[in-house]
Amino acid sequence: MTGYYALHEGSTTLAYGICNVQSLAHYEEYRAARVNDPLGRENYEFAMREKFLLKEDITFLSLASTPHAKP
Repeated sequence: MTGYYALHEGSTTLAYGICNVQSLAHYEEYRAARVNDPLGRENYEFAMREKFLLKEDITFLSLASTPHAKP
């Protein structure tokens, strides 16, 4: 996990969690580990109980800028 980002201005109901993973398979491994991690499960249950998470959308992006992108 790279981090969680909330908007500085604008919508107060939108935030981003950024993960930097090599592939969809690696992401699936991350999600499985998160589900089985006691602290991860506690955080998720707290967020659901307190209504911090109302909707979760997942989008996969490819890095297209230098210097990090492959030529």
